[in-house]
Formats: sequence, structure tokens, C-alpha cells
Amino acid sequence: MDCIFSVIIPAYNEEKYLPGTIGAIRKAEEAFGKPVEVVVGDNMSTDKTADVARELGAKVVTVTKRNISAVRNGAAAAATGKYLVFCDADDTISENMFIEILRHMETGRYVGGGTTDTRYDRKSLGLFMTHHVILKTSLRLSRLSMFLFYTSHEDYDAIGGFNEEFLAAEDTDFALRLRKHGKTTGRAYCNLKTAYLVKSARKFDEYGDWAVFRHPITFIRASLRDPKVVHELWYKPRRDS
Repeated sequence: MDCIFSVIIPAYNEEKYLPGTIGAIRKAEEAFGKPVEVVVGDNMSTDKTADVARELGAKVVTVTKRNISAVRNGAAAAATGKYLVFCDADDTISENMFIEILRHMETGRYVGGGTTDTRYDRKSLGLFMTHHVILKTSLRLSRLSMFLFYTSHEDYDAIGGFNEEFLAAEDTDFALRLRKHGKTTGRAYCNLKTAYLVKSARKFDEYGDWAVFRHPITFIRASLRDPKVVHELWYKPRRDS
């Protein structure tokens, strides 16, 4: 492997968000003290996503299949890092992220994991109720994670990456399979407690901060991977990405 970490970012029309996402990675890279590879999977963007990514020093891989799992896998295939970190194009990681991941992984006790400390880039009661009361409660019960994942390149390959049959909820499936693989090899799934992730609230900006409570059936259908709902929430082309 050429470097310790490769960060995998799937992107479709993300020129607006990539500077903040990659900028946070570079700050974490500086704190880490060693080069970090950034690989952007460009899912046939119609804006300047690829150009912006290259200007920010990222490796760009074009993936034509409109499938989030395929985009993650396509970018991961070009990664050279010993460890892979997966995040979205509107995420910002904390400066200690790589330090904390390496500290845990080098013990040999963990197969990978995520972080329990996630937050949004703005606050409201609706966001709090959705994120902290519903999402974080479910994650505490399952002891899994969402939004950010890390593992070794070797273990990623061992479980076959992300399942390309899934258009959504591929992250939960990945976490479940990674944890199962860890158990078979005597290692635990580890959610970091001291490194955090900040998410963009742009979906709430579009649908409303109380959308999950106002349209619960819609989001249940989304979690069950209903194609029509998945297209509306995640795959429908938008003017403002």
C-alpha cells in the first residue's frame, strides 16, 4: 500500500460541498502528520465536481452506474491506503479522526467501525428529535454506525465491499457484514467516541426539519429500499446540489 489512509467520497454534482469536505480532511491530515489519499467517485456529474476535486488534490474515478454502492466500490478500487474511510461529499470530519482510527486499528482488536458522535451543521428542534431521539437511539441499540465507516483495505475486500444490489441503506448492510466478519476473526466493531462527524442538513432544508415525523411511512419505505421513494430522496436530479 502507498499510504496509511484513503478517504472514499461518492459524489454527484457536489462542487458546492467538496471544498468543505476535503478541506476538513486536509486539516485532519495535517494533525495526523502523514499524507492521506482522497478518492472521489464521480457519478457522471453535470457540474464541476470532478474539476473541483482534482483542484483540491483528490484522485477522481468516474463511475457511470447510478448506484451509491457502485460509486463507493469504484472509488475504493482505485485507493492505495492500508485503511479505507468512507464518508459523504457533504461531511466534515474532526481533526483527530485519522489519529483515533489508527490508534484503535493498530491494536488488532477491531475490524473497523464508525463514530457515535455525529451532528448537523445547524440546529433545530426537528433535527434534534430526528437525529438524537430516533437515529441515535436506534444506533445505540444496534451498536452500529451510519454516515462514516472505516476498515482495512484487506477486510473491505474480504466482505466484498458495498452490496451493489442496494440503491439505499447500503451503509447499514455494510456495517452488519463488517461486524459479522469481525466476529469470525475475533475482532470487534468499534464506534469511535472521541472523533466526530458533521453532516449537512440540506435534506432537511429541502423536505423540512419535521419531515420524518410528518411523513413516517415515506421514510419507512425508504429504509426498506422502496425504489420510488429512494429515487425521490436520493437519486432524483436537483438543480441545487
